Amino acid sequence: MAMPQFDIFCAQVCSVIRWKAVRGPVIVELKAHLEDHAAALEAQGLAPDVAARRAVEAMGDPYQLGAELDRAHPPTLPRLSRVFLLLGLLALLAGLVLGINRGSGLFALSGVFPRAPELPYDEGDPVVLEGSAAGGGRLGDYTLAPSGRAGLVCVSWELDGIVEEEYQLQVPVTAVSRCPWLPVPWLANSEAVYTDNAGGSDGVYITGEADYLLGASCWLRIVDPTPGATEFTITLSAPTGETISFTVTLPEEVPPL
Repeated sequence: MAMPQFDIFCAQVCSVIRWKAVRGPVIVELKAHLEDHAAALEAQGLAPDVAARRAVEAMGDPYQLGAELDRAHPPTLPRLSRVFLLLGLLALLAGLVLGINRGSGLFALSGVFPRAPELPYDEGDPVVLEGSAAGGGRLGDYTLAPSGRAGLVCVSWELDGIVEEEYQLQVPVTAVSRCPWLPVPWLANSEAVYTDNAGGSDGVYITGEADYLLGASCWLRIVDPTPGATEFTITLSAPTGETISFTVTLPEEVPPL
């Protein structure tokens, strides 16, 4: 329904609105409202020109309406948006430069998706037996999974000229989150213990390996596993009470050192 009264009214309203970008949407909205009102009046028996005039009159003073719309959409909004956008880009650029120079932020991460570390924990330590690891699950906001490998490693170090050795059962693990806003998990806050099929039990060390955008990788390490054991159950417990388990199987018994 094209009515010159509608065009005149809309032009008067928009003459007060300073932000030119909103004038088009305002005209579309006003005309739709005027046409609906005029159509309802015509349905009551009024002539089209009379219905259009009544619809315009019902909208009130066009300049007052325009002033109210101008207050709701001041031209400073897009200007401030551009200023804030520029400041944000400058802050992002500064953060990227500092991250590159200091190796911090995203540049301190090893990647996006966690990758399990390779055996052994320290290069040069021999893997005496290589077994398998299974299990894992959801612990808090993260999903923990073994790489599928586990190894009995002979670890040696020198102290006061004397070489010491011990066996460690090492299990590479990843902790994955699909929420990048979550912090990298510090799994050392979890309690970890193990039992084995030779009657042994003790605590398990959790050692971080690398941080990723969506999680982290780490090691589960059993120091001095029970000689004669071939199967181990490692249980991790979160402060919330949740628990998950890993099962480690060796092809042969842990030998005496």
